[in-house]
Amino acid sequence: MSARPRSQPSTPRFEGDAVLSVRDLRVAFPGAEPVVDGISFDLAPRQVLAVAGQSGSGKSLTAMAIMGLLPHRAEVTGSITFAGTELVGASESVLADVRGAEIAMVFQETRSALNPVLTIGKQLVGAIRANSDASASQAREMAGDALREVKILDADRVLESYPHQLSGGMCQRVVIAMALACGSRVLIADEPTTALDVSVQRDILTLLEQLVRDREMSCIFVSHDLGVIDEIADHVAVMHTGQIVEFGPVRQTIADPLHPYTRELLSHLDSLVGEPAPVPVVPDHQASTDPDRGCDWGHEDCDGDTELFTLPGGRQVRSCLYAPQRYAPTPTMQEVTR
Repeated sequence: MSARPRSQPSTPRFEGDAVLSVRDLRVAFPGAEPVVDGISFDLAPRQVLAVAGQSGSGKSLTAMAIMGLLPHRAEVTGSITFAGTELVGASESVLADVRGAEIAMVFQETRSALNPVLTIGKQLVGAIRANSDASASQAREMAGDALREVKILDADRVLESYPHQLSGGMCQRVVIAMALACGSRVLIADEPTTALDVSVQRDILTLLEQLVRDREMSCIFVSHDLGVIDEIADHVAVMHTGQIVEFGPVRQTIADPLHPYTRELLSHLDSLVGEPAPVPVVPDHQASTDPDRGCDWGHEDCDGDTELFTLPGGRQVRSCLYAPQRYAPTPTMQEVTR
């Protein structure tokens, strides 16, 4: 199997200092091509960055790499720095200090994230005590406060309940409370609304938006649904076959998508009107190995070795259609693509 051409890393950036920086991140498994292939981005304080793409695009693996939760056979290279701490190759003790207390994650399958044989109270108290110096009684009080913060009014009853006694939406609120109970600065939400009906989706999105704003947190929101992303994110990085193919403000990207893959994702959009959007099945376009054919997006003069071009205004796209030679040579274009 031939390796996909490498492009020079280009870094989507927010304005301001980054709380989390990812540089040239690659994730590979033995005998296979990289499943995350040289991505870079910055996450600024109080910003929500969405990572969009269909199943297999590498978005969830990126989130798991940040958390240090990939299996040992995964080969992770590049750099992930949080508040000056390098997480790639870090010891388990360093990762344990960051997980929960500094970076928390909300998973898609809440039933899998919660232990079915322990009450919600025991799980919340255990998570709080593992990431703080709180006593058992203090942790119990903090657990109740965390549930009330995510709009669970009957917190005392829920603390005594088992996961199977709660609805899917209630379990998702519990998982969010667990993620935020220790004052994390970054929240990673991996498809947190996919398994929920549309009305509960809205409630969870509104809750996440309010918590991020009130706590002045940063958030990486992973989803295949650009309609959901439009509800909560500031910027979006669209991933395809392990690479970022488009980056920009959410509203601009949805209103005027630049990359053919982004347009295909939008064509499958069902958003929050009616039923939850299904996971799109978009053809797995890749660069063609036939130099006379061009790339599989139909561009005959493309050799497939395309970098992430920065356009005037700051939006970025990985497409031969936006190569500098296709534009009249202006100082702005020459400067941002140098």
